[in-house]
Amino acid sequence: MGFIESEERRFTEMEELKRLLVACAGLGRRKDQEDFQGSRFPSEDFDVEDDGAQKLVCVTSGVSFLGLAIVNRLLRRGYSVRIIVHTEEEMEKVREVEGTNSNNSIKAVMAKLTQIESLLEAFEGCRGVFHTASFTDPAGLSGYSLWYALGKLRAERAAWRIAKETGLKLVTICPALITGPHFIHSNPTATIAYLKGAEEMFRDGVLATADVMKLAEAHACLMEAMDKTAFGRYIYFDNVIKTQDEAEELATMIGMPASKISGNVSMKSPAPFELSNKKILTLMSTALHSCYKKIRN
Repeated sequence: MGFIESEERRFTEMEELKRLLVACAGLGRRKDQEDFQGSRFPSEDFDVEDDGAQKLVCVTSGVSFLGLAIVNRLLRRGYSVRIIVHTEEEMEKVREVEGTNSNNSIKAVMAKLTQIESLLEAFEGCRGVFHTASFTDPAGLSGYSLWYALGKLRAERAAWRIAKETGLKLVTICPALITGPHFIHSNPTATIAYLKGAEEMFRDGVLATADVMKLAEAHACLMEAMDKTAFGRYIYFDNVIKTQDEAEELATMIGMPASKISGNVSMKSPAPFELSNKKILTLMSTALHSCYKKIRN
């Protein structure tokens, strides 16, 4: 299965990107206005830093479906974000947003994953790095191959090896199928890669989904907990697809036959496996409690 990207669709996606980034850029101004007006009610737009100063972090592929959501959550938490982009078109869109952002909380830089020097410059001065980019189909023709999933796996293995050798602090999140508004159009390569084994995952009870904004919040929480309790690998999902009705609903969202997800069997035996996201939910619950306690004090 593959997607052919039209010029009209490309234009629509980039305009949506611009709209979302402009909305993110306005968060700081709205927060300042609320503070000036004496708002005393806690909201999700809080700064978790003790000194109130913005901290600089970097997001690779920051204009991707997940990358953009992570940027959104970081801005809400009072961070300054350096976005790595890969094309001049993406750079121009982010530059337009930079001009509307009086707080200078968003900055884009051009860098390539295969050029160490450009990455070092992009990471300079950053407190942390959110790595959401990965290699895709090297031919750039089919829109999908096993290359994407393999690239993710090999990148994580290499990262853990380097972290062990150098003492680098690292945590990784292994998410379920990332969903959200128009996700099949915004994130087609990863969606198709994930659903390549949908029938087998459904049969084994491990076909799951994760809302992109909740997943982005999990990324932010993990980074802030790395100095405390966060460690290792985390599985993140919101829902496990267990029934035929749920499989059909997901298939409708994606625009594919339900049989490609649940198979052709009329009866489904009990799943041999059970996913658990307790590790990351416990960490996020602790972090949220700590933040609200800080606000009340």
